[in-house]
Amino acid sequence: MRSTSALALMMASLAVGALSACGDGDKKDNTPDAGTNPDGGTSSGNGKCPASAYICENFDNGDNGWRQPDDFHFATVTIDGSRTRSGSGAVHVVTEAGHNEEPFEPGKDEQTIAHLRKDIPQFGTKLYARAYVYLSRSSPPGVMGTYFILFSPKDNDFGGIELQGLPNGGFALDNWTGRGTGWNYQDQDPVVVKVSPNRWTCIEWGVERDSATAETGHAMAWADGKLAYDFPNVGMRPFTNFAVGYGFVHPKGDSESETWIDDLVVAPERIGCE
Repeated sequence: MRSTSALALMMASLAVGALSACGDGDKKDNTPDAGTNPDGGTSSGNGKCPASAYICENFDNGDNGWRQPDDFHFATVTIDGSRTRSGSGAVHVVTEAGHNEEPFEPGKDEQTIAHLRKDIPQFGTKLYARAYVYLSRSSPPGVMGTYFILFSPKDNDFGGIELQGLPNGGFALDNWTGRGTGWNYQDQDPVVVKVSPNRWTCIEWGVERDSATAETGHAMAWADGKLAYDFPNVGMRPFTNFAVGYGFVHPKGDSESETWIDDLVVAPERIGCE
């Protein structure tokens, strides 16, 4: 589970930013439209950027409008060429070793986490993210690593949800919207569809609700095109910010990690793996 305090306060200080441009000749800057997926997220696209994409990024153009964290949480996030899936750049996150949130103390902040973020059009009924992720290791025992965050900074509509990775390679969904189920993990033993370290994995995240005013919906996670989980009763807000990165909100001392993320697309229709 997670608390919303430090990360939520960091995200709440967002300034309005521009939508991203695409990163190469095949991924052009697109004006978002009202595109939807007639299959409700159950069938893959071709892995390329749909015309409706809000973000289409191979990170070859450096920061390209991505905002760095406002606060330092014992982790660094850069865009560099140390390891890429395609092109010359990728998101590179390094978390420090030796940080433990326990014992709990007032004002103590022992998160080891960093994300880049951009504003997106206000969430309606469907949103999908796809990225390729390379983990140097699985998350430590008893700790979840966070890949993606959807967030609403509005004072009267504050909250967010995030897709997490578990030590066994499975997924969890953390919901700090104040609506629906909180931390959500559907037990599966053994985990069949999972993320393994030391290889590029195509991770997809789909968030859906029945109407633009519905307060709950569901969220799906795929690995290499295979559905891993469909999380029910997920709280919804008018999300206007997307974050990508990695790290641990509740580290237990074994907090060292190195992660790369490349070929990111965010759209109102499912993108699929290339």
